[in-house]
Amino acid sequence: MRRWHVLAILVFLIGSYFFTWFLLPTREIDMLVVDKTVPKPDFREHRAIFWVAEHLRFTDHAGESYRTDRDYLGYHPCSERKETLTVDDLQGIKLLYLADTYGIYDYEEGLVEYEERLPFEHQDIDLIYGGFDRQEVAAITDYASEEDRIIIGEHNIFGYPTYLEPEAAAGLQDLFAVNYEGWLARYYADLNEIAYWMKELYTRIYGREWDLSGAGMVFVREDVTGLGWYTDLVIIEQDQFNAHWPVVTSTDHQLLEGATSQAPYLYWVELLNVNVHDQDTEILAYYELPVGEDALSALRARGLPERFPAMIRHAPPGKAERIYFAGDFADQLPALLPPWLTGSAGIKRFFSYLPGLPLEYRFYFQWYEPVLGNILNHAETRE
Repeated sequence: MRRWHVLAILVFLIGSYFFTWFLLPTREIDMLVVDKTVPKPDFREHRAIFWVAEHLRFTDHAGESYRTDRDYLGYHPCSERKETLTVDDLQGIKLLYLADTYGIYDYEEGLVEYEERLPFEHQDIDLIYGGFDRQEVAAITDYASEEDRIIIGEHNIFGYPTYLEPEAAAGLQDLFAVNYEGWLARYYADLNEIAYWMKELYTRIYGREWDLSGAGMVFVREDVTGLGWYTDLVIIEQDQFNAHWPVVTSTDHQLLEGATSQAPYLYWVELLNVNVHDQDTEILAYYELPVGEDALSALRARGLPERFPAMIRHAPPGKAERIYFAGDFADQLPALLPPWLTGSAGIKRFFSYLPGLPLEYRFYFQWYEPVLGNILNHAETRE
């Protein structure tokens, strides 16, 4: 057999494998994603959700694949439409994903310029739209009363600007059986890149000018009484680390099947209190800090633990199952192969182990993608 014949057969076999996605049966699940933080039409804050759903061949009740620019409720940047969640929006929905409610803001010179100047100077911004109000939380609570449904919540639905309506913030925390006291954490590869307002807060608290650089962890506390400000700040520098970066560690729960036991996670995460004695509530994954004993002493002085919940499941009998991601997990935007290529998630997972690739790849394909896939599969079969 000639060499080009062999090559043609290999190309045919490989191509046939990748395009078998089109031959896979579709699976119907009515899903609604709520995303009130869509400042640009890249749909970054919920794109990752729909990629997983489409790759697994999930469709809406009409048999159509989900579209990132259409199948969500919230802010629509092209039309500037602002949507409010109602009971009617939840009719027939099997899976409700509350992805991001930080909101849309009026930036004096535009979002790009704001982000470029954020580490170097104070900038005033005005909230245009965002957060949940009491009526929306009442609709979500009513939706949660039915057993055959699943609700996924994610950072920052309790925080600003939702906490400006304390009843709404408290209602959501009750729904997911957690307590949020305002503490947030984030890893930075270079502390000098943190927002300027954090540097100002550092000066107010510690009485010295900001002069930190290099990798580090930032712990900052929102004033959840409704004042819309930050009241405390702790900085952990790299020389206080005992590992390279924070990780999300998994338990052996079935919803985490296929996820790596430890995945680096470098973005925002909430420090939540969970009643571990509640038999209807369980912590499925933890956020582990890369810090040594000296740093832990500084955190303990503020009542902060060395590890805290990253994924919580609350399943009260006879009601909707609730799953909460304490990090901004869906807001990941690694380069994605088309979802309609068979095995594209597995290929990306394989390459994510290679050195030199962004750590966001590892978190998305080694942890978030398999976990969200498990939840979608679970929602499909839940009666």
